[in-house]
Amino acid sequence: MRKFHAHTLLYLHETIALGSGRSDRFVEVFDDVYRPMMTELGARLFAIWESTPYNGHWPQVTVIWEIDAFADYARIGRAQARGGSQEAAAAKWSLFLAEIGASGEGRIMYPGPSNKTLAQLRESDFTAGLVIQEIMQTKPGRQDDYVRELERLYVPWSESTGKRWLGSFTTTFRYNEVIHYWALDGDWDCFAEHYPSWQGSPPAEIVTWMSVAPALRDGWEDSILQALPPSPLQ
Repeated sequence: MRKFHAHTLLYLHETIALGSGRSDRFVEVFDDVYRPMMTELGARLFAIWESTPYNGHWPQVTVIWEIDAFADYARIGRAQARGGSQEAAAAKWSLFLAEIGASGEGRIMYPGPSNKTLAQLRESDFTAGLVIQEIMQTKPGRQDDYVRELERLYVPWSESTGKRWLGSFTTTFRYNEVIHYWALDGDWDCFAEHYPSWQGSPPAEIVTWMSVAPALRDGWEDSILQALPPSPLQ
């Protein structure tokens, strides 16, 4: 049985392939239609990033909303449905996505026990202008174990090499998925200053991590994302 923590919020994760659309036009309609609707319904924009060439699927946008509880999720769903208070705005947003041939995937996520909220991140001046996103496929039911071992073994080493841990999220209705975000110090300069992360033999902590992680996961896909103008963490 999964353990839940007192501070747990919920996060709505949207991956939107832009079809024939451009990110600048997407942001324009997002700010005009979608974000005001979600804000009125109690959702806080946590991040909005676009994929970059060479590592990941593009053109694609990732949007994350922070909400307080499933009651907020229920209110959002009810308001956007037919006859709901935000039916017109939701339809306008949906029409725009259809016009550019967009498609997408949604996830409902719990934050890891050590994650910071949006307010805490902003208070500490945490920036995430360029991030690595890792979507991990864990062994069934091992999501929490994977996050715990990542925090213990991998996060300290990663942060010493210019990749600050923004947080890990577990999907609520998929019991074998974890998503991690690493904010890169200096944005693109991080690759020049810290990569490759090690040369020759890997350090002892990485050897340990490599011996633990395969027993908890089946695979992963990573991508490099950069913040779009509305993103609060930049």
